[in-house]
Amino acid sequence: MKKALLLTLIFSYSLSNAQGLQELFTQSTDAYKKKDFGSFLTLTQKLDNIRPSHPRITYNLASAYALNGQKEKAFEVLEKLIRTNNQTAFESDSDFVSLQSAPAYGKLLLLKKELGLEVKNSKLIVSLNIKDLHPESVLFLKKSNTWLASSIRKRKIVSFDPKTGKCTDWLAEVGILSVFALKPDQDERYLWVATAAMPEMEGFSKELEGQAEILKVDISTHKIVERLKTRGSHVFGDLIVSKKGEVFISDSDQPVIYKITGGTVQPWLDLSGEAFNLQGLSFDAAEKNIYISDYLKGILKIPADHPESGKWMDFPSDATKKGIDGLIHYKNSLIAIHNGVQPIRIVRYFLDDKGERIVRAEVIDNNRKELDEPALAFAMNDMLYYFGNSPWKAYNKDFSLDNNKYEAPMLFSYLLSR
Repeated sequence: MKKALLLTLIFSYSLSNAQGLQELFTQSTDAYKKKDFGSFLTLTQKLDNIRPSHPRITYNLASAYALNGQKEKAFEVLEKLIRTNNQTAFESDSDFVSLQSAPAYGKLLLLKKELGLEVKNSKLIVSLNIKDLHPESVLFLKKSNTWLASSIRKRKIVSFDPKTGKCTDWLAEVGILSVFALKPDQDERYLWVATAAMPEMEGFSKELEGQAEILKVDISTHKIVERLKTRGSHVFGDLIVSKKGEVFISDSDQPVIYKITGGTVQPWLDLSGEAFNLQGLSFDAAEKNIYISDYLKGILKIPADHPESGKWMDFPSDATKKGIDGLIHYKNSLIAIHNGVQPIRIVRYFLDDKGERIVRAEVIDNNRKELDEPALAFAMNDMLYYFGNSPWKAYNKDFSLDNNKYEAPMLFSYLLSR
């Protein structure tokens, strides 16, 4: 374990929980320094159970297994880590010397190279003319023949020309927060919009922190007819609308799925203690099940009639559960936007007939230089659409944008029936 990697952990928990985890991490590193490798392993296993898929903890776990002579487990954890970050530099770490003569070691080195290969299947359609729009999602409204993009930075929704990229304000009322997901109802009468206060948005203030709203917008007039919120701190990142008009919402701040009931935002499924960072939502074709991605744990399948009986899906051995943001169910497959891994990739997971198990994975895009945190996607007529880049990494400490660190929003498409 390199000294450079002994860093203070930052956890997405309450302050008290974060302090407890930090204390446990400190104990584990103290045990490592004292060469008490048995305690180092025990403590790191506890950390991994509490906070799975954390890169620092996962690396330490592989190190602990290797130092305790548990080579098979060390290789297993290292492979998991490399599939989430192929830049993991373990080769010069003396903790792994005991592994270097094993055939599995060479396979890890080969895996790093394979994950670095560029896969380019999606095609660039257009770049938008508002460079600092910072889009999160894209949508096409069939009845009005309108393309829409949401904006984190500008706190609005724009329509755009798919040939020229020229944008026009579609919804830009004062007081709107950062705009995340856009979903119409069955008749395209109303547009449901997930919003949240983000430091990256123009006009952010500390007083707005934790605020989030669901907007119901009349599509014909572009006017907000309802603004719905609930108590507490929230980041409403995605939503889905059933054919019956039911609206379900994912919250990236609290591990809770909400549902609009009686004109109010109400908890529908509390995943506290089970989920960490909820992201994309999608119905299956019959709307009997809801699939939701968690940034750390993967994908949870939830029966709509019995949400308490949801199950986490097993992934193929050659795939990673981590870093899924956008999630779409399409023709008995799940299309996942993995933007929390390195390299970034877009993967289609094909399901069994019951939609309960992933039977194989197909990489759509991988390690493309154009892909810089794609987020939510949209599928229509066998075509997948998504913005391939967003400037999350281009913000300065004061949340101003460095114009030299990002490109104008690029819309990509991919033919799913190929």
